[in-house]
Amino acid sequence: MKKSIWLFCLLSFKLFYGQKVEILNKSGFQHNYAIKDFDYIEDVNDTSKLNYIATLRIIGEANHYTGTVVRWAVKFQEKANKMGANAFCLQTYTEKDSIGILIVNVYFAGDYYLKANKLKANKNNIYLFGPSTHPQDSADFYLNGTKKMFSSNKSFEIKVSLNTDYNIAVTENKLTNLLIKYKSEKKSRYFIIPKYKTATASFKPMKNPASKGTAGFAAAAILGGPIGAGVYMIVSTGPNRVIEIPYRFGRFMSDIFK
Repeated sequence: MKKSIWLFCLLSFKLFYGQKVEILNKSGFQHNYAIKDFDYIEDVNDTSKLNYIATLRIIGEANHYTGTVVRWAVKFQEKANKMGANAFCLQTYTEKDSIGILIVNVYFAGDYYLKANKLKANKNNIYLFGPSTHPQDSADFYLNGTKKMFSSNKSFEIKVSLNTDYNIAVTENKLTNLLIKYKSEKKSRYFIIPKYKTATASFKPMKNPASKGTAGFAAAAILGGPIGAGVYMIVSTGPNRVIEIPYRFGRFMSDIFK
């Protein structure tokens, strides 16, 4: 079967990286450990065993687009890692007149806490987010051939049964289908329904965003992947499919759009 890949359009450097991450508060805590993780804190009501690093904020044009929140989360990761943080949680997200305000708290967590936090991860669910965050908009997709609709500023949750096929498609065309099956207990998976569901085709080499460090790798996880040294290929062939995002960002978004 011909593989179909749908990727976000690569935005300009100014648009993608233009929003400034502000430091609202900083603790002054420092350490000498290498930062390898950036995990979402599963229990936001219990941060007593964490070392608070800072509170960060981004204000910018969100345009009621779900993908903007993911891109801002990538920006937060880049800033937080530089400050020595390896864990984060949502404080608030508001959006009015297309202007979004996203505030997160970032922390340093030891290995013991990170391992315990992973055990609390949301498991065996599928979450879908619509392309729009506007409360009056709706989103739709097809689950095993049946059309499903939901409010676009909320997530759609599918509780998974083991060894069961879940065919998720953006249109009635089966070529847009993505098969998901859980054979054992695993982390939940998170997807964004594409803004444009029509088939597109493009082929364009660009600089690999992974060269931008940790945030670049996060961007690559959303946008695609490198195909060669210093080269990043934007490819879109055939019909679109739902876009999977990394667990930490999906878990983060599920607290925003719930």
